[in-house]
Amino acid sequence: MKEKPDTLWGKAYILVSVANFFSWLSYNMVTPVLTGYLKTLGGSVFVCGVAAGLFAFTSLLSRPVSGLLVDALNKKKLLYIFTLLMGASLFLYSIIPSIPVILLFRGLHGIAFGISSTASLVLVSECVSEARIGEAVSYFGIMSVASMAIGPAIGIWLSDSYGYRVCMLVSTAMLFVAAFIAAMFPYIHRKSEIEFRITDVFSVPRIVEQKLIGLSGVNASFTMMNGIVSTYLVVFAAERGIHGSSWHFTVNAVVLILTRILMARKMNQWSLKQNLYPAFIFGIVTLLLIGWANSLLLLIIAAAAKAMAQSMSQPALQTEALRRVIPEKRGVACSTMYIGGDLGQAVGPILGGLLAQSFGYGNMFFASVIPLVFACIYFVIWSRSSR
Repeated sequence: MKEKPDTLWGKAYILVSVANFFSWLSYNMVTPVLTGYLKTLGGSVFVCGVAAGLFAFTSLLSRPVSGLLVDALNKKKLLYIFTLLMGASLFLYSIIPSIPVILLFRGLHGIAFGISSTASLVLVSECVSEARIGEAVSYFGIMSVASMAIGPAIGIWLSDSYGYRVCMLVSTAMLFVAAFIAAMFPYIHRKSEIEFRITDVFSVPRIVEQKLIGLSGVNASFTMMNGIVSTYLVVFAAERGIHGSSWHFTVNAVVLILTRILMARKMNQWSLKQNLYPAFIFGIVTLLLIGWANSLLLLIIAAAAKAMAQSMSQPALQTEALRRVIPEKRGVACSTMYIGGDLGQAVGPILGGLLAQSFGYGNMFFASVIPLVFACIYFVIWSRSSR
C-alpha cells in the first residue's frame, strides 16, 4: 500500500468503498427473491429456509480463516479473487436449475463473501491515516446500508418483470463490476511477517483475537436485536392489526444513512464509551417500543431508535478492533468482530422464534432486551478494567 494520505477521499478509499457497494447490492438483490426461485423448482419451505441460512452459516465458518489469510497474504488479490468467486458461484446457481447445485454454490458464495468482506474492511484501514479510521469505517458502512435500501426493491422488480434468472444474472454482473473495481485498487503488497500455515486453522489464539472476544459478544447483542426485528416485525404487526409495517424498514434505512453521514467525523473524536452507552439505550428503547406497539407511529419511532443504535455501535466497535491491534493483525481483529456479528444475526431469530412460540411476539421483544442489558453490564466492567 502506498503512504497513507491525509485526505479521506483518496482514490484507494473510493474504489474499495464502491466495490463494497456493488458486492452488497448483489447480495441484497438476490436474497429476497431466492425463496421464490427455489419454490418454482419444487423446493419445500424447509429447503428455502436452508438456502436462506446457508449463506450466513458458511460465511461465519470462513471468518476465522479469513483473518489469517488477510494478515498473511496480498489483501488486494484476496479481495479480487474472492469477489470473482462470488460472481462465479452466483452465475452457476443462476443458470443451473437444480436445488442441490444451488445449495452447493450458495454455500460457496457465503465462504467467498466472508473472506472478501474481511479483506475490504482491513484495506479501508490502510487507505487512510490512523486519526481518520473511525470516520472511514463509518462512511464505508454507508455503502452496505445504501444497498440494503435499494437492493431488495431492484431485485423484486427485476424478478417480477423479467423473471428470477434475469434478476440473478444482473446480480452476478454487479459482482463482476465489484471485482473489476477491486482490480484497479492501488496497492503495493509488502510481505507480512505473519505466515499462514494450515495448522493455524486449529489454533484458537491464531484465528481469534483474544482481547476482542468480549467486544465481539457486545457486537453480537446488537446484531441479535437487528436479526429479531428484521425476522419478526412484519408478522408481529399483522397479528396486532398494524398496517404499513414496511415503513419501519424504509425509515430505518433513511435514518441510518443520515446518522452515519452526520456522525462519521465524531467516530474519530468520541471514545467507545461515548458511542456505546447511548447505543445500548437506543437499542433497549427500540425493543420496548416494538413490544408495546399498537400503532404504526410507534414502529416508525422504533425504526429511528434502532438506526441510532446501529449507527453508534457497529462503526465504533469495528474502529476499536482496528485500533487495539498492530496493523499486521487487523485481519484477525476484523474477523473476530465479524464472528460475533454473524452469530448474533444467526442465533437471534432462532431464540426469538422459540420465545414467540411460547410467550407471544410482544413478550419476545421484551425478553430480547436481556442480551443488551447483559452486554451493557459487561461493557461497564470491561471499561473500568481496561483503563
